[in-house]
Amino acid sequence: MLYRVIIRDLAVSALKCAGTMAGENVFVGRSLPIGERNLPALYLQIYEDRGESPGPAQVQFERTSTMGIRGYVSAGTPSKVEALLDRFAEEIELALMRDVPLQAAISQVSEFSTATEISSEGNAHIGEFKMILGFQYIETYPPDGVPLTEIDATLRTADQPVFAGMTVKFPSE
Repeated sequence: MLYRVIIRDLAVSALKCAGTMAGENVFVGRSLPIGERNLPALYLQIYEDRGESPGPAQVQFERTSTMGIRGYVSAGTPSKVEALLDRFAEEIELALMRDVPLQAAISQVSEFSTATEISSEGNAHIGEFKMILGFQYIETYPPDGVPLTEIDATLRTADQPVFAGMTVKFPSE
């Protein structure tokens, strides 16, 4: 499984367990829009994944998976929507930054931004926040081939055909 998918799933789990106002309405891979009666709701997506190599011939990358979160609320007035958006965004931020399994899976949160918008069409007042987080981690690709299970070595010198020997079994005992 791609590591960015693991990170996304950890974020979903953190948000569902945190008891935010979204409750179980935390979605991945669902189309918009969602009905007003189903709000508040969250949509999560890793929409970009970048890797930087530390140098030539490396099988390791410093990766940044950028997660976009869209949160939606509805209320009777624009000022109530704004207050709900502020509270909702804070709940999401705290849930992700305090979640031990998510934070243990990454090196750092390298970027963070939040933007809000309120729409008042007709009688409906709907608010949306867009949160962007950059989750940084190191990814190393395993080499192809049969895994090393043992090293059996014999040291020789010009005067002694068997000077010393050793055997190391993996994983180390």
